[in-house]
Amino acid sequence: MRAGAIFLAFFLLFTCASIAVPVPMFPGNMVQTWLDIPYLSAIINGLTYGFITWMVFLFVNRRIEKSLSTNP
Repeated sequence: MRAGAIFLAFFLLFTCASIAVPVPMFPGNMVQTWLDIPYLSAIINGLTYGFITWMVFLFVNRRIEKSLSTNP
């Protein structure tokens, strides 16, 4: 449940930041030049960086749970 909230929060953060600050960010700027659809780059950036943050959270969370379960 927390992982879904992490993904949603960072998806919204990066999507809104990409819309508000018109600086080309990878990979959204590539998709924007290929398809030329407005705001598609912001959604792609939100999905990409939200997914990366979600994966880092899962890795760190499992590592912490594993270390807590092995320590008495």
